[in-house]
Amino acid sequence: MPATAMADDADPRAGLGAGWLDAQQASQGLELLAHRDKPEGFYQASNPGNTSYANSDMAFSGKYAFVGNFTGFNIYDVSTPTNPVLATSVVCPGGQGDLSVYGNLLFMSVEETRGRIDCGTQGASGTVNPDRFRGVRVFDVSDISKPVQVAAVQTCRGSHTHTLVTSKNDPDNVYVYVQGTASVRSGSELAGCANTAATDPNTAQWRIEVIKVPVAAPQNAAIVSTPRLFTDPETGAINGLQNAPQAPRHPSGSSWSPSPVTTHCHDITAYPEIGLAAGACAGNGLLIDIWPTPSGSTR
Repeated sequence: MPATAMADDADPRAGLGAGWLDAQQASQGLELLAHRDKPEGFYQASNPGNTSYANSDMAFSGKYAFVGNFTGFNIYDVSTPTNPVLATSVVCPGGQGDLSVYGNLLFMSVEETRGRIDCGTQGASGTVNPDRFRGVRVFDVSDISKPVQVAAVQTCRGSHTHTLVTSKNDPDNVYVYVQGTASVRSGSELAGCANTAATDPNTAQWRIEVIKVPVAAPQNAAIVSTPRLFTDPETGAINGLQNAPQAPRHPSGSSWSPSPVTTHCHDITAYPEIGLAAGACAGNGLLIDIWPTPSGSTR
């Protein structure tokens, strides 16, 4: 290949200067329409790379973009794409900050032990703390300028991500599939949590949680099932998808990390119209039957 062709195909990011608010930029096949710096409360000037303030996922509804962050979320009016306008900032720490919107309800994943029920910034110290929150928050965003937390559903492993699922057979409710990937909290902090082996039928591993949210009364949101998606149908073992390494070393020569043993799902995407969901579950891809209601059984 001629040297000139190689130069033309070079990565445009190569050699760019670093920086925080003044980093050099390059693009290929894209046009930057607008840029907005993070608002106050969503960065640490002394440590701009602090991931406690990292942006995560986004959700869209009408003219608004909802931008998740490990320390809360921001809502932008994007009716003019070249001029997004910050409408509201809500500081509510806890990571992961995965967001979804359904009607006037905003759902937010919370995974880290610093999360608090009251959205406080002081954290929640200790192994057991009654003020700690890990799970899915529900906000009423009917008034975009004043989001109000109306529910906070606790889960044993928190919520790394979540998935909204609806059903034409159940129009009064929306369901939230909770994918928890973090460590199991103490049963002294949240009753029913157990970081135990698969031989314990009550272990908080090898499952997801399904939250039922009444659209007209979201304050009544609650866990309604904890499907054991990884169960071996022949033996009944709840850890039936043990993708244990077939060799002591990864083919690359390095150690297996993470060990490909399925105890949780990282992401689930749903297709309610055909009654199916697909899960990316720590070493296995699952096809999940969610018909006739989103109960989370395997097909």
